[in-house]
Amino acid sequence: MKRDNDEDGRRPAVDKVGGESDRGLLIIDMSFDRVRGSAAVVGAEDLVRFIQGELRYFRERGRPVFFATGLTSRERNTAVDAVIPELTPRSGEIVLTPPTSSAFVGTDLDQLLQKCGVRRLTLVGLETDTAVLRTANDAVAHGYEAVVPEPCVCSHDVVAHHAALHLLRAQRPLRSAAQVSTPNTADSLRQDL
Repeated sequence: MKRDNDEDGRRPAVDKVGGESDRGLLIIDMSFDRVRGSAAVVGAEDLVRFIQGELRYFRERGRPVFFATGLTSRERNTAVDAVIPELTPRSGEIVLTPPTSSAFVGTDLDQLLQKCGVRRLTLVGLETDTAVLRTANDAVAHGYEAVVPEPCVCSHDVVAHHAALHLLRAQRPLRSAAQVSTPNTADSLRQDL
């Protein structure tokens, strides 16, 4: 069956569980150093199970998954190696190494999202007040809807984390941790999909 491009030329991805999807996942800075190493963010380890739920949800449906990470560890040689083992990128999943805190700057993320037909980008990872916030703002500036599930983000600075969530809420809806009833955010956050 031939599908036409949408009015803006983007082609929605085919969802493995039926239908087309315009959703993609971006996992930000979930590297060994940032989760367990010398530059570990307090609370990052607690995010892993929630991000695994999101990752499982997107993979099971054949939706595009992207990673953005900086190479901060001397013992890690590639961006793929830098990602923690529980979230290891699979073949076909793109790993970007942006030179700034926004995954859109200095990468071809926008073109990759367009090619995959993504319109709604879910952002998870580190840190809420820097890379997540800046990437979410750039996503909106590029015409995407940015979704940031609260249980899937954190920051070194709790005050800055909450301030960033407040800014994100002002631009787009988020679900609070209190609204998430299970460790698998994918199930609980998808009620409206």
